[in-house]
Amino acid sequence: MAKNSKVIKKQMKQYQHLLERYEEMNAYLLELIEEHNRTQEERRYMNDFIHYKNLDEEFSYFKEHAHEDTETELPFPYLVL
Repeated sequence: MAKNSKVIKKQMKQYQHLLERYEEMNAYLLELIEEHNRTQEERRYMNDFIHYKNLDEEFSYFKEHAHEDTETELPFPYLVL
């Protein structure tokens, strides 16, 4: 009987550990979903703004011909023509 008690304690410990990891991953996934939704909304506004300003052709040209400028003084590269 004592052996079963030890096994149950060990399994409960493992279950608690898995439950904690699940809660962490769930919170992380919820954050990703929120960020994705914000990004979708931002993209919608940008696309509508491009269309509103009649910049569709310029945007298409930029999208096809832009490249990353790695020789910038900024700490990160950005797209240029």
